[in-house]
Amino acid sequence: MDMMNELLAMVENPTRRKIIEALTREPHYPFQLAKELGISQPAVVKHLDLLERNGLVSAHQEESRNGPKRTVYTTTSEFTITVDVRNGMFAAHLVVPEDRTDEKEKIEGLKETRENISDIDEKIAELERMRSAMIRKRETLISSTISAVAEGCGYRHRSLLYGLLNDPDKDLEDLSADMSMNMNRMREMMEEIENIIHQRR
Repeated sequence: MDMMNELLAMVENPTRRKIIEALTREPHYPFQLAKELGISQPAVVKHLDLLERNGLVSAHQEESRNGPKRTVYTTTSEFTITVDVRNGMFAAHLVVPEDRTDEKEKIEGLKETRENISDIDEKIAELERMRSAMIRKRETLISSTISAVAEGCGYRHRSLLYGLLNDPDKDLEDLSADMSMNMNRMREMMEEIENIIHQRR
């Protein structure tokens, strides 16, 4: 199982997502999380153990003013997962930020800080709108091309065409291996597809 699948398996559970959300704010110990989430402490510990085994959180011992040491958990991973499901397109991307030194921003008043964050959020939203438009254009190119040849070729040809279009930078030998297809036969099919496209123009 690769890193993408491992992370998706961890965050698909809503309770684990709530635990991760709480830990991104500040470190917590299991009793705190159980109280905040309204679930039993053993259930919280079970989720924390799973998250720790998969490298998303880490634990350390901390002195308690009211008794023995307690185990405190904090997040240890930063990542972004994007999944695009469109007509003629399925793509999942994992982005792990580069290591960084601790950065500090000048502290301003609450009002100014909220305004700065709002401005950042709007810029992120604009980037997402631009990305969505580009994804839509990509989707249209793929679906239009496949539709143009759909009646003139079979399923195997369409699968090859989808592979060629959905991952245009992939080496043909790798694509041949992915599809368990002989290179010579693949080139023949590519030529047949190209001829159909020329006839449809």
